Amino acid sequence: MSEKSLFNNFIKPVIRAVILLLAGIAAGYLLLVLAYLLPVGRMQEKLFQSMDILTTEREYHRVIPGYPCTQLDNYTDAWMMGNAVYDNPLPVWKRALTCTSADYGEGPLDGLVRYLNPEEGAYEEIEYTRYWHGYLVILKPFFLLFDYADLRVVNVVLDVLLVLLIWNALGDRGYRGEAWGYVIAVLFMMPIVIPLSIQFSVVFYLVNIAVLVLLRRYDRLVERNGMLFYFQIIGMATSYFDFLTYPIASLGVPLTCFLLLAADSDLWTKIKNIISYSISWGFGYGAMWAGKWVLSTIILGDDVIANALSQILLRSSHVENGEAITTFDTWFRNIEFYLEEPYLILIVVCIAVTIAGVLRNRRQIVSVICDSIPFVVVAVMPFVWYALAGQHSYEHHWFTFRGLMTSVFACMCICARLCRTEEIRRR
Repeated sequence: MSEKSLFNNFIKPVIRAVILLLAGIAAGYLLLVLAYLLPVGRMQEKLFQSMDILTTEREYHRVIPGYPCTQLDNYTDAWMMGNAVYDNPLPVWKRALTCTSADYGEGPLDGLVRYLNPEEGAYEEIEYTRYWHGYLVILKPFFLLFDYADLRVVNVVLDVLLVLLIWNALGDRGYRGEAWGYVIAVLFMMPIVIPLSIQFSVVFYLVNIAVLVLLRRYDRLVERNGMLFYFQIIGMATSYFDFLTYPIASLGVPLTCFLLLAADSDLWTKIKNIISYSISWGFGYGAMWAGKWVLSTIILGDDVIANALSQILLRSSHVENGEAITTFDTWFRNIEFYLEEPYLILIVVCIAVTIAGVLRNRRQIVSVICDSIPFVVVAVMPFVWYALAGQHSYEHHWFTFRGLMTSVFACMCICARLCRTEEIRRR
């Protein structure tokens, strides 16, 4: 390989990736500084108007009693809102990194309610430095005009519109069956809960926006050799905005759509692309997160890196409450929500459609299997994530299970393609 070829194929993309990362870190920090310049008095007034929602529902309200997958995370929502409205006396360039809230020793929900009541007593400050908390770039200006109840309504409207836009975009590309597969994948996330929780909404927005961009701008991205950087940006955005909920969906779902759009590529090319784009996403996700630790350590003088690494070791361990847990235990905890009868019926129908498709296309079974392999590779990604983030995925299975949206969508695409292959053969 010539020096020029080596530079263009390897060194140049690496340089561009590093520049993109540094630009993302700088932009993320600047956006947070601007968000922290906004006055919090008005935000506190708006939020106080809807605090009865949290006091009534409490931390872990279940929208449908008996279904753990409908459990809200008002505990984390209260923490996020507490970060948004806290009147921090530090200089703004430090405030944007420390992300401080008030603590009365009773948890973030009661802490937020008491903080918004000026008659309540003394409190301590809690810093949550290891995350970017990029959601504050949206929440702070939003709460200048609206309250928490308004946010839930807006989420419902936007979530429905995004799913409809993707359904239509897939249909315009000729993937009507896959469009319905996407709707089914969303159903497996228990969508009634997502717009009611800030914590659950972040990745849902990221996934849908990323997919919509890919479906609308795929040809341009390919022409400009931009797919690697597209996935890096998704990884960086996920690290910036998300609170470690079900981030794997922001990789797996766009990858599945990419496989649909790159259907003319051979099997080996698809596998190589899956690997390279996953590495690009992982670099964006991990390096962006590490950028926050380094930036905070330099500016604040705190040992944020050590704190973050200790949490990573904890969340990636296979120990829960002093007892060893296996990878299978974690997998089962995330799958068990689908053992309820309504989901089982839907699963049986999908399996029946798949079997029927295989039987109809038995003469082309080799090509069908080869076509399905890349989708199967993407479908197993959530299980790899659960294995790597064992303790976190086990403890928080009631929301990490939504990462299985990737598996469902990939499998639905296989079903849709089986049926379409038969239609094409009959013609």
